[in-house]
Amino acid sequence: MARSTSAAAVVVVTTATIAGLLLIPTARAFTSRLFITSTSTFSRRSARVLSSASATGADGSAAAVSAAADDSEDPYAWLEDVESKESLDFAKAANEACLNALGDPKTSGTGTYDRVLEALESDDRIPHVKKYGRDDDGQDIMFNFWKDGNNPKGLWRRTTLSSYRTDDPKWKTVLDLDELARKDGISWVWKGSSALPRARDPMSNNGQRVTRTLLSLSRGGADATYLKEFDLLTEDFVPPEEGGFTLPEAKTRASYRSRDVLSIGSNFGPDSLTDSGYPRTVREWVRGTKIEDAPVVFEGEKTDVSVGAYVSDQRFRNGSIYEVRYRSLTFYTSSYFARKVQYEHLLAPDDPLREGVEAPPEFVKVDIQDDASISFFSKWMIISLRSVWEPVPGGKTYSSGTLLYVDSDSFLTQGKESCQYHVLFEPSERTTFQGYSCTKN
Repeated sequence: MARSTSAAAVVVVTTATIAGLLLIPTARAFTSRLFITSTSTFSRRSARVLSSASATGADGSAAAVSAAADDSEDPYAWLEDVESKESLDFAKAANEACLNALGDPKTSGTGTYDRVLEALESDDRIPHVKKYGRDDDGQDIMFNFWKDGNNPKGLWRRTTLSSYRTDDPKWKTVLDLDELARKDGISWVWKGSSALPRARDPMSNNGQRVTRTLLSLSRGGADATYLKEFDLLTEDFVPPEEGGFTLPEAKTRASYRSRDVLSIGSNFGPDSLTDSGYPRTVREWVRGTKIEDAPVVFEGEKTDVSVGAYVSDQRFRNGSIYEVRYRSLTFYTSSYFARKVQYEHLLAPDDPLREGVEAPPEFVKVDIQDDASISFFSKWMIISLRSVWEPVPGGKTYSSGTLLYVDSDSFLTQGKESCQYHVLFEPSERTTFQGYSCTKN
């Protein structure tokens, strides 16, 4: 247990080796490991200081810093245009207000600003990597997104695992965001990538290599992003005229169902967004077709925060493929709908591989509390509780903060009262659950 005595934060990290999921000793049935990170509350003094500072403009006048409580039009909608003169002036005034209230770190005399900047731009930083399969020589391919003083917008680059393990890895630039920004005349900001899973890609050389990914790039750091499909074999964007998935600026959420089909939510016009400005519907978009023709397969209410869908493919852990749709009712509550499917069910409706395959089962509403969340690992469904839960009337009660696992098929087909529940983590007086990570085996 690591404990901090400062007012800022207390962080507790618990790590235990189960026969499986980086987690806690009671999970003997697992064949991987799971890390649990626990966190206590933190002081809000700094937040109050920043809030009060930003409530006053650079000229000392009071500024309205919160949206109206009623349903009237958002008075700050103009800030969506992040590069407009008005938005830039607003940001400049807010920065000046913070500096006036907290002091300028560049002139404070402590040297903290220079030390932090040096650390952020140092080549000695650990380049965190993500595996993207193996190359033709059987070498593991590792990708990293890197920023430094010479590349302020960043480089998306790759190396091999064997090279990464050396003191001087040999990197190959796959995408130079600074160069792309100059070419397009747009101040691109990296917002991440969503790779096509190798197990669902017939072009992956029998699951060896990731060949496609969806890149999210924002204009000047805006919440809304541009969606652009990228080919990792040619190391270039896939043009729309060649079937590449591309969408203009919007608060888009997209993921691959299969190589030629996306689950996607975006701004498709009236009623396609929630009141919070996020996708209200999910469409299934087939490569080579117009997004306007993509059918709506799931939708929520305007009052929801957002709506989405994803596929959890657990076959590499000897599990099944689970398709999940969800409605984020609030920031802390959601409704989930899930079903077990075959790979063929994720293909385009007219794909020859779907011929003779039975229709997938209907989605089942996951019968948990709205403030609980789910994920899948192998054949198990993992349930994270935010409040006390009694799944079987008169049975065992599980406390808030508990992490459970249960057989997925039993839960989805027989109901919560017919299942055996196992505890992965149970909070104590000094620890609470924050999250977990899974290893391969």
